[in-house]
Amino acid sequence: MITIVFLLLILASLWVGFYQLFKQQGRILIRLDELESRSSGGHHGSEHSGGQADAPGLPIQSEFPAFSLPDLKGNVVSLQDLRGRRVLLVNWNFECGFCDSIAPQLASLEPSFQQRNVQLLLLAHGESAPNQEGATEHGLKCPILLVNGREEGGAFETEGTPVAYLVDEEGRVAAPVARGADRVLALALEIAGPQPPALGSEEVAAARNGDADAPHSAETPQPHRLRLPRFLLKYEIGLGDVIKRLTSAMGIKPCVGCERRAATLNRWLVLSGVGGKGLPAGTSAPDFQLPDLQGHTVSLQEYRGRRVLLFFSDPQCGPCDELAPHLVRAYRERANDGVSIVVVGRGSVEENRRKAQQHGMEFPVLLQDRKWRVSKAYDILATPAAFLIGENGLIASNPAVGKDAILALVRNGGA
Repeated sequence: MITIVFLLLILASLWVGFYQLFKQQGRILIRLDELESRSSGGHHGSEHSGGQADAPGLPIQSEFPAFSLPDLKGNVVSLQDLRGRRVLLVNWNFECGFCDSIAPQLASLEPSFQQRNVQLLLLAHGESAPNQEGATEHGLKCPILLVNGREEGGAFETEGTPVAYLVDEEGRVAAPVARGADRVLALALEIAGPQPPALGSEEVAAARNGDADAPHSAETPQPHRLRLPRFLLKYEIGLGDVIKRLTSAMGIKPCVGCERRAATLNRWLVLSGVGGKGLPAGTSAPDFQLPDLQGHTVSLQEYRGRRVLLFFSDPQCGPCDELAPHLVRAYRERANDGVSIVVVGRGSVEENRRKAQQHGMEFPVLLQDRKWRVSKAYDILATPAAFLIGENGLIASNPAVGKDAILALVRNGGA
């Protein structure tokens, strides 16, 4: 009887842990991509798609542009102050889901950075209080400097987030620019050096060390696999390591035998992510209620009976800026054709209002919360992205992601 009660308590605690984990959008589960993705040209973790991702960036050994910016306490910090240390500079925004997804891993690498005389430095957008809240949430101890338009002509002026440069002890660029969450994390892992095995598998570690007693892969039973939405989980991880990370985040020290029990759970259940490509044609478009730039609540249901081009944007997204004049032109030319354009934007009301005024947007610009719930409901995180929704409330065509695909959707009658 005591054993049964004990097992029930363990299962209950696991359920609570999973609930909290998924509620926080999988932030503790960070993708540990292969370092070779840096040379493969992939953009899987990049927030913004478009031509700017292919720009070469600052040349290696060139002087990184000087800057002097206030930290969260108002103290001015310059690049010159950090001479004598290598600096991993990251263009950052805590409201960017891709920054949010790698923040815990960067925090975990900070001790390794210190051992290697590397300073992690975030050049962040937004105000002091939200950035302090984000840093505390993820355990980031590094300095955070506030950009907010103060950096004119700097290396990150036309970049999205996250984007990173490694600067050497003399203030020179020491590595190619890293754009997108995957590449930034790969650069950080390379700088930090070898880390403990991410999955904590005793068998994998023993095999790498040449342990003759390590079991052969053919003799190891295949674990069960639980597939989760991609925005919750972007890589595979064993159940044991999920629990290890949860307990570590709660400040619980590992006990004797923790690694053995974690390895056992890893062999029993593996979590993996799926999706992330957007809802396909024929799917019922998820309804939403979001505030516009004037504070009025707008819902998708209000547009039933009309076609809607739903455009996901970001005020810091270069390709979104390039698309804006085309959307404005389409809206004016087809205002009487039964087609509406609705923009769902990230960031602050001030940033989105400025962009709307800059481009003369007369259609609704709605504001997402920092959890990006609407983007996740449509299973799309990249910007720019667009969905054509029919009069019946069903998605009428597969999602268009990137400038060219959205222009084609507009030209072919989407708007």
